[in-house]
Amino acid sequence: MQMQRRHMVAAFTAVCLTATLSACGGGSKDNASATTTHSSSSSALATATSTKAAAPTGKLQPRGLDAAGAGAANPTIADYIRDQHITETPVHEGEPGAPQVNIQLPDGWQSAGEDTPEYAYGALVYTGPEAQGANYTPNIIALLSKLDGPADPDKLLQLAGGEMKNLPGFVPAGDETATVSGFPAYRIAGEYDLQGIKAASGQETVVIQGPGGLYVLQMNATSNEDQSKPLFDALEAIDKSITITT
Repeated sequence: MQMQRRHMVAAFTAVCLTATLSACGGGSKDNASATTTHSSSSSALATATSTKAAAPTGKLQPRGLDAAGAGAANPTIADYIRDQHITETPVHEGEPGAPQVNIQLPDGWQSAGEDTPEYAYGALVYTGPEAQGANYTPNIIALLSKLDGPADPDKLLQLAGGEMKNLPGFVPAGDETATVSGFPAYRIAGEYDLQGIKAASGQETVVIQGPGGLYVLQMNATSNEDQSKPLFDALEAIDKSITITT
């Protein structure tokens, strides 16, 4: 399915209304098509996340890598890596030969600082007015992995949506293929049940083939229902500013 980001956000809003969510995010204008190469930036995501930010301590609860549990219906990238005996190595900022991911920080967002998960390439949290006193801190977690072995880039993108589709109570809002900074990508958005919280979520998977090998960048964005608009606004802003260099 081919959709521009604004159409995906509008679809998410419709899903929210159907599910009688109390406050869902509206669509914001996206001037770039799903196959447009994004502009450059001077602000590095990984560098930003190394800053000691005043994020709400203990409130950053990113969606777990194994949130769907065993026996999930939809095959995932993780299943493919296991079945094909591919070696997956997490990558952190500054590692030799690895791609460099740069973004501009969206308005109202800052580094997760010490709350950044150890497995992540970087993490952002929302500190805008909607976040004050909320029961959940909106967050965007970036993962970058190197794959060694018989990995098929096209197959990785085909399976990219499986993880979110397996989340508890997942209701899809839409998905799309895209080009991110010149690399093929896949996006999916929807809502699901996060430990008693009705959560909004978006995920972008980018397959990066460079001189140093094959890499997968994944950005996982999560908020509660009331803060879905700033969450998807941030994803849109990141899509407009992100650059990936190999």
